[in-house]
Amino acid sequence: MANYNRRRFLQASAAGFLGATGALSGLGRNQAFAAQTGGYKAMVGVFLKGGVDMFDAILPHDQAGWDALLALRPGVINSHEGGTRSRDSQTVLTPSNTDLGTRRFGLVPELARTAELFNSGEAAIVGNVGPLLVPTSREGVQRGSSSLPANLFSHNDQQSTWMAFGPEGQPAGWGGKMMDEVIRAGGVPQPQFATITAGSGDVFLASDRTQTFKVPRNPEDLDVDLVRKTGQTSGNHGAAAREKLAMYLRRTADGSPNLFARDVMDGQSRGLINLQTYKEAYATVGALGAVFPDTRIGRQLEAVANAIHTRSAIGNSRQIFYVDQGGFDTHDEQGQNIGGPLSQVFDAIAAFRDAMIATGAWDDVCLFTMSDFGRTLTDNGDGTDHGWGNHHFVFGGSVAGGRIYGQMPELDIDSARYTEDRSRLIPTTSVEQYAATIGSWFGLDNSEIDRVLPNLSRFDGRDLGFMGGGSA
Repeated sequence: MANYNRRRFLQASAAGFLGATGALSGLGRNQAFAAQTGGYKAMVGVFLKGGVDMFDAILPHDQAGWDALLALRPGVINSHEGGTRSRDSQTVLTPSNTDLGTRRFGLVPELARTAELFNSGEAAIVGNVGPLLVPTSREGVQRGSSSLPANLFSHNDQQSTWMAFGPEGQPAGWGGKMMDEVIRAGGVPQPQFATITAGSGDVFLASDRTQTFKVPRNPEDLDVDLVRKTGQTSGNHGAAAREKLAMYLRRTADGSPNLFARDVMDGQSRGLINLQTYKEAYATVGALGAVFPDTRIGRQLEAVANAIHTRSAIGNSRQIFYVDQGGFDTHDEQGQNIGGPLSQVFDAIAAFRDAMIATGAWDDVCLFTMSDFGRTLTDNGDGTDHGWGNHHFVFGGSVAGGRIYGQMPELDIDSARYTEDRSRLIPTTSVEQYAATIGSWFGLDNSEIDRVLPNLSRFDGRDLGFMGGGSA
């Protein structure tokens, strides 16, 4: 426990200084390496915090489905002004599925560009995904005979469970663990730039062997940070001040009798060096010049796009990125509160797609959504409450798009797909199946995926097919 605390303390302290950390050494050297690391591939996780209501984003377009939704949540639908949740407002999806029968779906106006990407084959929907320990039924939930994830419906615990398969306090996430497997196999000459966040320092990228680099929106922002933290001037003076500060921190770390102080100062010194290294790499490729929305999520995805644009100068064949957006805990006034965050997220994703086309990396990127949980199918008046299963989007040039994977349960609260209490959707696809499909495309073999995803073997279908492999 002491080593764990020290490691986590070091990560938090180093990340807090100019938003960057270095990489830990001591990787295992006696294990057989199997991960495929040829070419370049990037995973981009987009976490929608608060529990996004995809029942209010992916709507039924067939008349029977629309009538069912309107009967179950009239308060939420009518709380949207201007008819934005009418059938006529939808952009209709044209999935290639042959198993939908007469069912049809459309996306709300905030996701109009996403509907275009879906219909062009650049995006897919994965239906009813959520944290599971074992396949679970309504009867198992009611009788207590199914093992369930701890603290269901708790924001912090379910965010952690989505990212790290356990309640708040887990030391490592599946993004970080996947990168550990890739680093063991080679192809990552600069591990300090292997896992990169442009958002929060959440557990998704945490691991035992790597630390996360906090990437700025633009490398030019680094001197601004230095000015703010040291009072030095920008430009060449900023670079000189940064080097002097790094040297000071290294000397102080070497001479300090306090173990934690040495760790923190060493991490801060390496963080400064990593920032300078990243800035110099970016300068060799030149600005991407893509236009992003000036929103929090837009700025984060701009930072990710700039980092991917710098991939040739960095030299890593695999990178994993993380961004996040809040505002989705819509218990009240959902019609007034959900549209803004939805627009911000999916407009930024569309801009990111255009930037990846411009830099020639769209076929090498998989961007996917995550969230605490879904929402209740029935409304509580003008909002919805914490649910469980949810629908998610996957984007990329290599996505087997234009198709709905997993299950889109009928909108019937008497169905066995919903809990008797509050009509919460019981997941039919586990987070680990979702992650395994992405991990396989990323280059991990089955044994490596099994090390990262401990419950995967309990489910049928380890590859859902949305990255072009396995079966749907």
